[in-house]
Amino acid sequence: MRSILKVNWDSKLPIYAISQSDLQKKGINSLLLDVDGTLVNRKSNMIPTAVKNWINESKKIFSLYLISNNPSKKRIAKIANELNLRYKHNASKPRKKVTLSAIQEIGIESKNIAIIGDRIFTDIIVGNRCNIKTILVKRLNIDGLPIKFNLTLTIEKLISYFIK
Repeated sequence: MRSILKVNWDSKLPIYAISQSDLQKKGINSLLLDVDGTLVNRKSNMIPTAVKNWINESKKIFSLYLISNNPSKKRIAKIANELNLRYKHNASKPRKKVTLSAIQEIGIESKNIAIIGDRIFTDIIVGNRCNIKTILVKRLNIDGLPIKFNLTLTIEKLISYFIK
């Protein structure tokens, strides 16, 4: 039995360094994207240029959908509108309900969908619970660069090791 905490692909990269061709080779044609930490820094509404460029290139290949635990509809709607993407806010990941709703809206087989996020205990767990691929990325700092050390992720990985 596969652990609910298992990451399919720990990229060790920020989202904008993920190769779209590598995603395609893994059979992925639709992506659920976490917002805070993954696309933008949690303390900023500014979408880094590298992220915008990656999203624009990805839109040519994949169906994209934002899914965020952030309760602020205003914040997530602003980011989604700027990127011209569908979204769900207040998703309560790792609960499945909102994520399954997004998957149903996308209308693609779950084997061809991946969730990309910066947290094991939210993004990765919900992906595993919804039977989709999971991709872990580096959290972004206020300048849109990958943070050097992520204490939260280090603790999550440590706990995950012992829970197996």
